This record gives sequence, structure tokens and C-alpha cells, in this order.
Amino acid sequence: MMKLLCIANPNAYQQAITDVPLSYARLAAHPDVELYHVETETMMEPGPSLNVIPIHAGFMPDEFGALPTRESVRMNADDFDIAFCRTLKPFPIGYLGRLSQWSHDVPFVNDPSGIARQLDVGFLLEAASQYTPPALVTNEQDMARGFLTEHGTMVVKQSNSCGGRGVYKVSTDTQGAFVTDNVMEGPRTFHGFSEMFLHMTKGSSEHILLMSYLPRVTEGDRRIVVMDGEIFGTYIRRSTSGHWVQNVSFGSTCDLMPVTEEDCRMVEATASYYQQAGIRLLGYDLLLDNSGTWKISEINAGNIGGLFRLEYLGINGVSDRFVDKLRSYDRNRQVTQIPRSVKESATAQ
Repeated sequence: MMKLLCIANPNAYQQAITDVPLSYARLAAHPDVELYHVETETMMEPGPSLNVIPIHAGFMPDEFGALPTRESVRMNADDFDIAFCRTLKPFPIGYLGRLSQWSHDVPFVNDPSGIARQLDVGFLLEAASQYTPPALVTNEQDMARGFLTEHGTMVVKQSNSCGGRGVYKVSTDTQGAFVTDNVMEGPRTFHGFSEMFLHMTKGSSEHILLMSYLPRVTEGDRRIVVMDGEIFGTYIRRSTSGHWVQNVSFGSTCDLMPVTEEDCRMVEATASYYQQAGIRLLGYDLLLDNSGTWKISEINAGNIGGLFRLEYLGINGVSDRFVDKLRSYDRNRQVTQIPRSVKESATAQ
């Protein structure tokens, strides 16, 4: 029996059939898994042990929000066989450092130090620039304004965010004003680029990722779920309102899609870059460009949604396949360090 610790923040979920509650139900039902839960806030407490909550077979997704009220037990890191970070970004300050401390005694599905490195917005372009839309990593307003002028409409992405919360679509209106659209804020108009830029970056000097906006995003955002370089399946998310953000947390519907040869080539060319950083489970997000080619808009490496949704949508055996992967995990694996460089250069396709 494999003891699996999942770390999550139940109060962040308003719907039962979202990816984390669904994953808890699937894993709790698995005969080879002994599932435990700890809240993100509890995980931040110092010391070698924490209060964790046992999750038994029969757990249902709609019980997820009430997990903090359940009885807990005290356990150490080395009591578990493996841990799985399901915490939504933005991560609290010091959170990944705390997970890294625990990773000395229990392996993680995705290594916390690797997740921290992947938060660098340049990581995606180093791994997959040949498959993304035209993109630029910068913290310079002039370079960002030049990119907008070149591409007409752009998408601005912060690193430590999820669900479209830290993503802005930026364009100009007929009067020359700058217009942003964010799923939480809605459209906003700015008469100066500097004012808009400071609003999107919250005044931070950290680099952001700019991508050329692909108008066919409204046709759907495709997620490919990958573990250890193997594709588990793919599905498409479509906003019911026609919004350009297609996240399930904002009401998109999901349908299975066939895996293509191009999907396999794309994953084969990029997944190993993440694996070298100890990141085993990935969620590729793809959008159609004007020519009908799927382009990578993001590779998720933290709280990966979609793994158990594939099973929910009709792909059999996903839970068994995932658990088999975890059984093969080498507790003594050494993460190979790879060089990093964040270059302020556009990637033309």
C-alpha cells in the first residue's frame, strides 16, 4: 500500500467537479493508495511533523471543501512514500522552500525545486520556443510596447498565477488608448502605456512573458496531459460564454480529443527538459494559430489539472496508470541541474 500525501487549498474551490476534488476521489478509491491530505497553510508550519487528514475510500468530490473540519493525525515526512503538490498558484512566500525541506525525506511527483525554477517565465521558451507563438521575455516597458506595436494584440503572462488570473490580453482602441482584458477584472482602458504596464505587473520588476495573441483561441484551448514523457490523453476546453480564457474554473466545457502525431513530436522534443528538473507530470496548453497549427501557450508544471478529468471524460485506466508510475519512483533519484538563461529576445515562428 502506497502512502500518498496531497497538499491543497480546499477553500479555493467553488465547484466539486474540478480537477483537484476529482483527483482526491479517484485516488482515495484506488486499492493500492492510502491517501492523506494537508492544507497549504498547515504545510507552512515549521517542524518535522504536521497534522494531516486521512482520506478513505468513498470520498466524493463535493466533500472536498469540508476537509479542514475532519479529524487529523500527526505524521512525519518520511511516513509517506510520495507527495503531490496540488496547491493553486500564486504560491505563498516561502512555500516551495518549505516543500523542498520535506523533499529531503519524501519524494514529490514534481520536485519543488524544479517547480521553483520553472516559475521563471523564460523557462518555457528555453524548452519549447520552436512550438510557441512569437514571444518575448522582458521587464522593460519600451520592449513590451515595441512587441505590442509589432503584433497588434498581445497576451501578457505573470509566472506565479493560474486559471487566467495573471494573464492579460492587451490591444489598442481606435483612439490610441490601451485596453486590457483579464478574466477577473474584465476590460480596462488606459491612456498611457506606462500606467497600463505598472498595473499589469503590480509595479514589480520581475520579467513577464509576452506572446502574440492568437484570435482562434475562442475555438478552444487544448490540454495534453503528460507523465514521464508519455501522453495520457488530451481534451479541449471551450468557454460557454465565448470568452478568450478557456479555463474550467470559469465554466468551460471539456471534450476528449485524439492524440496526434504532432502532439507526440512536440512532447518528445520538450518534456525531457522538464524531467531533468525533476518535473514528471505536465499539462501542455495548446491554441490554434491562423494557419490551423496547434501552438504551445503554456506548459504547466505545478498543480496539473486534467489527469483524472481524462478518466472522468471516458479514458479508462488513468488512475491505475498514474499509480503504477508512482510505484516506479526512485527515492534516491538525483535531479540533474541544467543551465538557465533568460534572454530578452523575440522568438519568431
